[in-house]
Amino acid sequence: MNAFKRATTNIKRQPVKSGILLFLVLILATVSSGAISTRQAINNTEESLMLQTPTVATLSLNAEAAAEEAGVPVMELGPELWRTGQPSREEISAVGNLPYVRAYDSVMTPSLKSQNLELAMPEIDEQRLPDGVNLNNVRSMLSVRELGAYVEIFHARGVANPDLTDIDAGLIELVDGQTFAQADIDNKTPVVIISQAFAEKNNLYVGAMIEFENIVSDTPAMAREGIGFFVTHWHEERFMAAHQLLEFEVVGIFDTYHDFNYHGDDKWMIENSVAEYISLHNRIYMPISVAEEIIIFQNEGMLSILDAFLEMSPHYTPEELIPEEPLVQSIFVVYDPRYLDELQAAGSEILPGFWEITDLRGVNSGLIASMDTMRGIADMILIIAAGATITILTLIITLLLRDRRHEIGIYMALGEKKSKVIFQFLTEIIIVSTIAITIALFVGNGLSTTISRNLLEQNLTRNAEQDDRHDGAAIPWELALFNSGELSIEETLDMYNTSLGMEAIAIFVSVSSSVILLSTVVPVAYVVKLEPKKVLRFI
Repeated sequence: MNAFKRATTNIKRQPVKSGILLFLVLILATVSSGAISTRQAINNTEESLMLQTPTVATLSLNAEAAAEEAGVPVMELGPELWRTGQPSREEISAVGNLPYVRAYDSVMTPSLKSQNLELAMPEIDEQRLPDGVNLNNVRSMLSVRELGAYVEIFHARGVANPDLTDIDAGLIELVDGQTFAQADIDNKTPVVIISQAFAEKNNLYVGAMIEFENIVSDTPAMAREGIGFFVTHWHEERFMAAHQLLEFEVVGIFDTYHDFNYHGDDKWMIENSVAEYISLHNRIYMPISVAEEIIIFQNEGMLSILDAFLEMSPHYTPEELIPEEPLVQSIFVVYDPRYLDELQAAGSEILPGFWEITDLRGVNSGLIASMDTMRGIADMILIIAAGATITILTLIITLLLRDRRHEIGIYMALGEKKSKVIFQFLTEIIIVSTIAITIALFVGNGLSTTISRNLLEQNLTRNAEQDDRHDGAAIPWELALFNSGELSIEETLDMYNTSLGMEAIAIFVSVSSSVILLSTVVPVAYVVKLEPKKVLRFI
């Protein structure tokens, strides 16, 4: 009878011992299966969450680190820390050219005024907004005409990427005309791309000419005349420190890629989202070279009244009013959310001072914390289960083999090679263990579905109760636009999928097989050391 036949026969002849081994492996493997299923479900849920929107990042100052280095509270950081030493366009390009980045842009954001153009107000269903959110109040905060001004403010967006990184980021889509040419960037061509809502509001179209005013208001002169409500006089030439008319050709029209996201019940966040959504529909894209000229003109105009302004408002510093260089913002679209850590590490070697790469998607920190907690629990259970399995199975298998040492001695006395004897006992263990881990795979997965979902729900609820976003911290620019909306607990649990996939099965089989094989090291060594003469002497 060969070793394999003896192995299967022995399993049948000793059902109690085989059953004990099967039961132990089943219990321990079930725990491991549940931990692996939970971990894979967490990873899959997190990845689904991350992939809801493209990974979009920007550069921001680590204010906490800068304040710690300076030995002052964050609120006492001077403008020299906020504004000087900012990344140059060359450094932004160096980060943008890293292999993790699909598209990037350097951005300048001057403001312009117009007496003729009106803000576009996109449609938002006020009935779907949380209680306490007043749409008219948000709109009035964005329009100075609501305050009595004869001009309206529009925020331009000077871009270095002629193809518009916002298109690549999935924020907008071109619906008419074209994007810029590189020559427009290089030659400071006065061309703009506007939103469809803005075009319809102001009867504009591709090829139309659009006029803005670049005004620096002489606020000290207004103050000397006792005019307190400055905006009502912005259009008067006698109160202009600098003024120029700018004419642009509309070369493209865009529309937003997504409708307004009504997710969430936080009044403060929703109001910010509404404001950003309205601002997006009034965004004026232009070449960054043109935007830079506009900002330089404004800074020169401010310089002409700087002394009078500082005398009127001594709490300001010159650096706060006129930065050494026009401020440059940035945007990076990353190929894959899993590259973000590598991008941040590589970017830290390029960026100056305390500048770093920040994720703009605004993924709910409470949700991520809950995911990390669950993953940590699953990892700890898996490690403990693996260690317990190796220890217990090693002991049990050794005891079972010790109980059969006379049988082993007879096999070897009859001329059977130790390798075949070892093969026989390994075969018995593998057959019983295979049956056990197959059952455990499904039992553990079923148990983890219920238990881990309940634990995740408890963590999410606890973190939601503790989450306090009204801490006065600055929100990264455009966070509300790139944020796909915080998922409710119910939506998160709907995404939580513990169904068995090939990856989870492969991990479980690999871990279980490795643990079982390690558990046989001591028993195999025990068999190798047995001498048939010494064993048979005591029969």
